[in-house]
Amino acid sequence: MKKITLQNKEVIINTIKILIYKKFPEIFKKINFNDDNLFLEPLLFSFFNSEKEGINSKETLEEILQGYFIKSEKLKINESFNKNVIAYIPQIGYFKKGEETPFLPIQLIKGTNIEILKYSHPLIDMVFGIASEGKINGENFTVDKDLYQKYIGYLTNAFQFIKTTTYQHFDLIEKSCRKCILFKTDTNNTNSFATINAHGMVFFNVYQEDYDEVFFVDDIAHQTGHIILTTLFFNRKEYFIIDENENIKSKTGKIEEYRSFYILFHALYTYYTSMMCLDKCIENDYFDKRQLHEASGRIGFYLRKLQLDLENFYKVIQFYQGIEFCLTKKGIDLFKSLMNKFGILESKWQSKTQEFNYNNQPYNFTYKEFVKLNPLEDE
Repeated sequence: MKKITLQNKEVIINTIKILIYKKFPEIFKKINFNDDNLFLEPLLFSFFNSEKEGINSKETLEEILQGYFIKSEKLKINESFNKNVIAYIPQIGYFKKGEETPFLPIQLIKGTNIEILKYSHPLIDMVFGIASEGKINGENFTVDKDLYQKYIGYLTNAFQFIKTTTYQHFDLIEKSCRKCILFKTDTNNTNSFATINAHGMVFFNVYQEDYDEVFFVDDIAHQTGHIILTTLFFNRKEYFIIDENENIKSKTGKIEEYRSFYILFHALYTYYTSMMCLDKCIENDYFDKRQLHEASGRIGFYLRKLQLDLENFYKVIQFYQGIEFCLTKKGIDLFKSLMNKFGILESKWQSKTQEFNYNNQPYNFTYKEFVKLNPLEDE
């Protein structure tokens, strides 16, 4: 979408600069003020959102930033060890206790500037706890080399599929997403997610054994969509007139509704990003027959979710007696642009997916359930 830009990126960078300067001016002297990549380090967002966690010490910040120092210093590694006694130091690599050289370097996903984390970090563990509302406690989730080895090929392929089929959107993804991590936990704890508590990082929950390129195209588009929109909405009052954080339950009449208007807008945008990327991969013949069946099922799944959430959106607008009382001109223009894109996707896919049966689908699309009610036809 040409309407989407990352004009608030500089505001975010300056915010982090100010936070470092005010809290630890002695560390600020050691870093390059003009290195924007430094100030977009996702662990910095985790650090400055960790006031209640007791891990926002000067020593922790130094360890996070030492790979960015203008002049190299003797490495300090005390606060960065995870539950497996492995320390991750951004820009440098992974260390075992008592060793001064990394046993693994950092790794970018092939063909991208996006880093894939192979092990967690105490600040990342904190983010898991926040995202799961305390359900993840350090023991009931997995981040390890087995997950990496199983899924890295599918993840890499999916990024390349998006890059070659939707290059403008991939450019947005690469400019907004710095890092990602593969993890596994029960979805009662948390789904895949992106969060301001580690802004610029995507967390992929690979809890289904049959995940391949189709899942990753969908989930990359979905979770990076959250990062893109969070960046765009950094100054929320540029887009929202009403209190965007208020629960919309009373406006929709649905007692089970738990979301805010802000989260609802995010949902609409990520339906678009997922459907658009899946559609382009299908259009370019990147999927085999089974994958085509799954990708088509996912698009139909999101078309149904889209209709339900558009109903919610219009109920909120009706409650406030018009969209002009809910959104600014910027917000209205963005919504109209989304609606135009939805119209194109719906006209292309509605007739192809309307006969699909989704009665056995849980919250997350699950192909092994989908194929039970929608068998893959033989040639």
